[in-house]
Amino acid sequence: MSELDERVAGLKRAGRHAEAADLCLAAGDPARAAELYAAVWRWDEAISITEQHGLLDHAYRHALAANDRDAAGRVLIQLEENPDQAVRAALLAEAKGMLLDAARLREAAGETAAAAELYERGGELRDAARCFLTLGEQRKAGMLLERRLREDPDDAATGLELGRILAQFGRWDHAVRALQRAAQSEGHEAAALRLLVACFAAMGMDEAAGSRLDALRVFEPDLPLTVPDMLAEVYGDARGVAGLVGQADSERLLAGRYRVIRPLGAGATGRVLLAHDAFHERDVAVKVLHVGGGAAGRDAFVRFGREARVAAGISHPNVVQVFEFNPDGPFLVMEHMAGGTLADRLVGPDERPLALAPLEVWAMAKGVLAALEAVHRRGVVHRDLKPANVFYDAAGNVKLGDFGVAHLTDLGATLTGAMVGTLAYMAPEQITGSRRPDASTDLYAMGIILFRCLTGRLPFEGPDFVAQHLEATPPAPSEVAPHLGTTFDPLIARLLAKEPDERLDSATALLDALRPMPWSTLELPAATASGAPSVRPASLPPGAEGEASSRFTVLKTHLDGSAIAQDELLEREVELVRVTAAQATRLRGFARADGPYLQAVYAIDDQTGEAILESPSGVLLSNLPDGDPRRAAAVRDVRAALKRLHSEGVSHGGVDGASVVVGPSRACLRLTLDPDTHQPEQDWAALDRLGGRGAPR
Repeated sequence: MSELDERVAGLKRAGRHAEAADLCLAAGDPARAAELYAAVWRWDEAISITEQHGLLDHAYRHALAANDRDAAGRVLIQLEENPDQAVRAALLAEAKGMLLDAARLREAAGETAAAAELYERGGELRDAARCFLTLGEQRKAGMLLERRLREDPDDAATGLELGRILAQFGRWDHAVRALQRAAQSEGHEAAALRLLVACFAAMGMDEAAGSRLDALRVFEPDLPLTVPDMLAEVYGDARGVAGLVGQADSERLLAGRYRVIRPLGAGATGRVLLAHDAFHERDVAVKVLHVGGGAAGRDAFVRFGREARVAAGISHPNVVQVFEFNPDGPFLVMEHMAGGTLADRLVGPDERPLALAPLEVWAMAKGVLAALEAVHRRGVVHRDLKPANVFYDAAGNVKLGDFGVAHLTDLGATLTGAMVGTLAYMAPEQITGSRRPDASTDLYAMGIILFRCLTGRLPFEGPDFVAQHLEATPPAPSEVAPHLGTTFDPLIARLLAKEPDERLDSATALLDALRPMPWSTLELPAATASGAPSVRPASLPPGAEGEASSRFTVLKTHLDGSAIAQDELLEREVELVRVTAAQATRLRGFARADGPYLQAVYAIDDQTGEAILESPSGVLLSNLPDGDPRRAAAVRDVRAALKRLHSEGVSHGGVDGASVVVGPSRACLRLTLDPDTHQPEQDWAALDRLGGRGAPR
C-alpha cells in the first residue's frame, strides 16, 4: 500500500472524508476524490469535481445517484459534445430506466440504431423515426410516425413527414389523410399542399388536385396555373410523384425517387450524380456503386456498405452529411457540395499546379482537422484523406467526405484492403500493412495535403510513390517555396515521419500546432518562373492594393458601414467590416478560439483597417418559436462556442437571440466588436435566458 493509500485509509476510518478527498485531488486523482465525497452522500462536491475535470460520465453517475435531475440534465448536454464518454453514460442511464437520456447519449455517440430503439421504448416516436430515416429505413420510420399520428392527430410536422414517406411508396390515399391536417397548420401549409396536389393527381382526382393548387398559389403565386405544369416545375415530371415512384419506366430515376440531373464525376468503383429529391425539395449527390463479380466485387461492396454505416452515424458541421443508404442500388444519398473539392482549387485554368494563399490553407486545415477530431473520437480512421475528398459547400465551408475505405478500429477489422487509397497520400504503414491504421495515418496524409497546398507540389512526386514513401526523405517546404520561410519545416517533417509513433498523435494536437503560424503575415512571392506553380493572392478586403481588390463584389451595405459581399475566388458570401486597432485585437482573440459554432475570422488587414468575416446563413434564434427543436440544439452549439472563447480568455458580452444564426446543420454565434468589459459569468447568464442551463463547472 502506498503512502497516499495509507493516509487516505486512515482519514476514512476517522470519518474525515473531505480531507481524504483533498489529498486525492492534490495527487491528481479527481475520480477517487469524488468517490470519497459520494461515500458520505456529499453529491454536490462529487459532481462538481468530476465535471470540472472533464470526467463527465462519472459526474452523470453521481448526479443519478443523488437523484439530481438538474445536474444530470446539465451534464447530459456536455456529454452530447463528448461522444467517447457518452456510451458509458448511456449504459448508466439505461440501467436506471432513463431511456430518453440513454437514447440521446447513444445518438451523440453515433450509435443511431441503438438510439432509435431506445427512443421507441421511451415513447418518443418522432425521434425514433428520425433515427430510422437517417439509417435509410423508411418503412420503419413510417410505421412509427403512423403510431405517433394516432396518438396526436393534430401533430402537423408528423403528418407532413409521414405524408412524404407514404407518397414515396405510392400510398396516395394514406398520404392524403396524413397531409390534410398539416395543410391547415401554420408553417406547414405550402409543403403539405404541394404534396397534396401531387397525390390527388396520382389518384386521378383532377378536380381535387386543382383545388389544392389554387390554395397553394396563395402562398406561392408564381406557380403555374395548371396541375401538369406545376408538377413538371416542382417534381421535374408532369406526372408528379407517380413518375417518381417508378410507375413510369424512366431510366433517369433512382429508387423511384431521385431525378438525375447530370453526372458529377466517376471513379474506379462508382459514379456520382447530381439529383433532385422532390420529397425534401433539395438537390443531392448520389454515389452509385459499380462492381464486378468475384471477390473483388464483393470487397468493393463491403467497403461501400462500410462507408454508408460510418458516414450515416456521424453528424458534424465539417463532415459531408449522408441522408440515406440504399443497399439495393446500392447507392448513397449525400448533401450536394456545390463548391467542389480542394483538388479543383489546386489546379489553375491552364491545368498548372496551384498553391493556395496561406490564409486559405489555414481555413481548409481548420475544417478538415475539426472533422478528423470528430471521426477519430468515434474510432474511425478515414484512410483515404486527399484533396479530392475535401469538399466545399456553396458558402465555402470545408467538409470531409468519402468514407469509402473508412475503418472502424473497434470492429477488429483486418488489414485486408490496406492498399486501398491514393498512393500519393498513403502512409508507409498502409503500403506495407505493418500495423493497423490509426489517427497518425490520417495525419500523415494531412501533412502531404498541407505541403501540397503551401508549395504547389507534392513532397513525393512519383512515379515510384511506394519507394519514396518508404525510403525517401521529403524536402522541407522552404526548399520548394522559399517565401514560406522555415516556420512550417519542423511540423511538416514530423507529420511525414516514417514511423507513426514519431508523428503528432491527434488532430487536435495538429490544430494547436498550426494555430500560431503566421498565416496573415506571410509575404507571397513575386511572379513565379515559367513552369513553376502559381500562388493565389493573399486574402485582402476591398480597398487593399493589388489585384485582390477585384475579388469581392459588394451585395449589400449596412448603415454601420459593414457589407455583405461575394468572394469570387472562393464562391461564397463574406462579411466585410471596418475595424479599429482595438477591434482588430479583439477579433484576433475570437480567431484563436475558432470553432464550428463561432463566426469565423478569415482575414484582418491592419493597414486598411478592414476584416473579412464569415457570413453565416440561416434564421435568427429569436425568430424560432419556443417549441422548435432547433432551439435546444442551437443553445448546445452556443454553449460549445462560449467554452472555446472562455478557454482563450475572451468573453463575448452580446449573447442573445439576435446574435445566434441557426443554419441547417449548426448554429453560429456572431462576433461582437464591443469592448471586452464582460466576464464569463455574464455570458452564461445570457445563455441561461436562452435555455442554456448555466455555466459548466
